[in-house]
Amino acid sequence: MWLLSATLLVWRPLDFAIEFSSALPSLGQRGLAGVSELLVHGAVAALAVAAIRALWNGMPSGVMLARAALVASALATVQSHYWSVLPHQTMPGDRLPLAVIGVLVAGLWLVYLRKVAGP
Repeated sequence: MWLLSATLLVWRPLDFAIEFSSALPSLGQRGLAGVSELLVHGAVAALAVAAIRALWNGMPSGVMLARAALVASALATVQSHYWSVLPHQTMPGDRLPLAVIGVLVAGLWLVYLRKVAGP
């Protein structure tokens, strides 16, 4: 459970912080689509932090929030590689493997949560 905690608590917020700091200087040029994308990615990071806090505190909603955070994280990963208006350092040939890895990681964590916490 510690590795899942680190994944959600560190990976998503850190990814959002890096994305925010690189997009901020050119956000005016990217318009409403860029602002919307940053808001959604910030919400995914906040959901990930909330899920881990709920799991740590033993709240009944913790597992459900963790599942929602993992699905939202996978969707945000795919979206950021294929339909993003924000700047990225990803080479075009690396998009598919990185998107697949992001979905696989989330899927494996979902399987782990099902085994540990049940349906």
